[in-house]
Amino acid sequence: MFRYAILIVFIALSFSQSFARRCGTVQFALNAENPEKRILAKPGFNNCTFADYYGTGEVLERRVLGEQNFIIYYKLEGVHAVKTERYIDSLAKYLTDAYKLHKHELGMKEIQSARQTFHYQKTVPLGFYPVEVIDTGLLRNGEGEYEGAFGLTLTPTKGSKATQIAIENDFFYGANCDGKLSTTPFPSIIHGDYSGDKWHLALKVTTFHELYHSFQLSQVDITNNNSFWLEASATGTEEIGAPEVDDYISYIYTKSLSPLGAFANLGQNMEQEDGYGHAVLYLFLHSELGSHFDSAIWDSFAKNPGNNFAMQLARVADALGKNPDTLFHKYATDIFYSGDRAEFSPYEYGVSSSLADMPKWPEWRINSNTQNNWNLPVGAINFILKTNEQHPKIDQAIKVSSLNYGDSSIWILSRLLEAEYIKPLPKGEFAAYPNPWNPRKTSDIKFKYLPENSKGIEIRSSNGSLLERIHSEAEKDPIWHPKRNPAPGILYYRSLPHGKTKVLIVEY
Repeated sequence: MFRYAILIVFIALSFSQSFARRCGTVQFALNAENPEKRILAKPGFNNCTFADYYGTGEVLERRVLGEQNFIIYYKLEGVHAVKTERYIDSLAKYLTDAYKLHKHELGMKEIQSARQTFHYQKTVPLGFYPVEVIDTGLLRNGEGEYEGAFGLTLTPTKGSKATQIAIENDFFYGANCDGKLSTTPFPSIIHGDYSGDKWHLALKVTTFHELYHSFQLSQVDITNNNSFWLEASATGTEEIGAPEVDDYISYIYTKSLSPLGAFANLGQNMEQEDGYGHAVLYLFLHSELGSHFDSAIWDSFAKNPGNNFAMQLARVADALGKNPDTLFHKYATDIFYSGDRAEFSPYEYGVSSSLADMPKWPEWRINSNTQNNWNLPVGAINFILKTNEQHPKIDQAIKVSSLNYGDSSIWILSRLLEAEYIKPLPKGEFAAYPNPWNPRKTSDIKFKYLPENSKGIEIRSSNGSLLERIHSEAEKDPIWHPKRNPAPGILYYRSLPHGKTKVLIVEY
C-alpha cells in the first residue's frame, strides 16, 4: 500500500473570475509528515466510492523506447479514459522531446523512476519511467484536491528521489460522485480553453513542465525552501520547449487582463510569491547565463539547502564571472519594456530572443514618487516615477538607475542580496592552483581566496630563498609568472604579512 506521496501540482486553475493557481509541493510533504492535518476532499466528493473509479476499465500501456524509456498507463473507458489514442501518441512524442531538452540542452541530472505507480498501482518494468494518464481530480487518495490540475509529479515512496508523472486525461474538470464527466474545460487566457482541438497544446506544456519537476527531484529535497524556484523554472522551460503555446503568459494575467503577481507586487520579495509568474526571470537568466545555469542552481540547492534562491543565484552567477547584483539589475532594466512599452525599448525582440514575447506581457506597474525612502527587501525590484532630480535615499545594497520613457523619467531600483552580504561566494581555503604545477604546460600559477587584510603573497624555494613577492589586495587573485622555471620539487608560499606557510609542488 502507498502511504506517502509528495505531489507537485503543475497548474490548478480555479474556474472563477481569476486564473488562480495552487501548488501542492510543500503542502503535501507536510501532510505526509502530519497525517492528521491531511486536507479533506472538496465538498461534493466526501461520499464518493472512489474504489469504483480505480478498477473501471482495462489499464493499457504504451512503451516508448529511446535514450530514456517511458511507459504510459492509460484507459479507453471509464472516468479516466482518453478520448482518442492520438492523445497517447502525442504524449509519447512530447516525453521524448522534453527528456532530450532537459537532459542535454539544459544539463539536468538523470531522472529516477518509481517502481510502482501511485494511482493504477502497476509494477514498473526495469529501465522504464512511468507516466499515468488519469482524471487528476480523482487521483487515488487525493480525490477532489486536484480537479483543476493539469498534471502532477509525485514520489510514491518516502525518502526516495524516484518519481512518476500523472497527467490529466482530457483537460476537463473532474467527474462527480455519480460518475458523470464534466463538460467544463480548463480555461486559458491565451487559447480560450483547452477543450476540443486545443488539448495538444495543454498536453505539450504539461509534459515539459512535469518532466522538469522529475529532473529537479533527482537533485533536491523539495521539502526545503525552494518551492518558489521549483515552479518558476519548470514554467520557464515550457517556453523553451514549446514556444508556440505561450501558456506561461497566463500566469501574469487575470481574466480581466489586470496584472497579477510579480508584475503588480513591486517592492516585494519575489520569493514570497508562488513562482509561476517569475518564469520571465528564468527566461532572462537562460539568455544571460547559458542553458545549463539552472542545473547549477539546483546543484547549489542540494549543497546549501538552507539558503534561499537569491543566494543560490548569486553563487552560480559569481562562478560564471557575473556580478549577481548587476545581473539582477540588468533584469530589472530589461523587463521594464513590457507590453505597450516595447515600442520605446532599445532592444530588438527577435524570434531568437528569450524575451521575444515581452510585447505580449502586461506592463509592469510604476509607483509614484511620493516618499523619499525606498528600502527594498532582498529579491525585489521597483519602478518609480521620477518627479524631481533628487536621488532616492537607498541603502548600499540597492542598485538604482534612471531611464527616459516617453515624456517621463523612471527610477529603476533593484536588490538581490542583503546589505551586509559582500561576497556571493564564501571564502574558500587559500590555495595555489594548479597544484602540482608543471611550468612546461602552463607558465602561470594562480592564487585564490586570499585571507582578509592580505597584502599579497610570497613564494620561497625549499631552502627558504625568496623567489617572488607579489603585492595584491585580498579581493584580487594574484598570478605568478616566474622569470625562470623553478627546479622540480617543493616550493613554499604564504599570504602577507603573517600567513601560514603552504606547500606548492613543482613537477615535470
